[in-house]
Amino acid sequence: MGLIPKETIEQVLASTDIVDLIGTYIPLKRAGTGYKANCPFHHEKTPSFNVDSDKGFYKCFGCGKAGDLISFVRETEQFNFTEAVEALGQRFGIVIEY
Repeated sequence: MGLIPKETIEQVLASTDIVDLIGTYIPLKRAGTGYKANCPFHHEKTPSFNVDSDKGFYKCFGCGKAGDLISFVRETEQFNFTEAVEALGQRFGIVIEY
């Protein structure tokens, strides 16, 4: 297995709405221009996990975890980078070339 071309990674990121994807894992609530939820990476009572669909990233102000779609899938599913890109590609019908 070789490297995944940058164009393929960009295609995966561009074809997936981060709010829709993260919303399949945890319930998100609109907060201003973004979304908030309790962080899936640590126990908390008040929401500190923020998702910005315009910028395509998430950030938890409680534990500090942040990233894009690929890093979210890596963290929640315990995948490496390649496995996360492949999972997203399969989920959204994108052929991953190496």
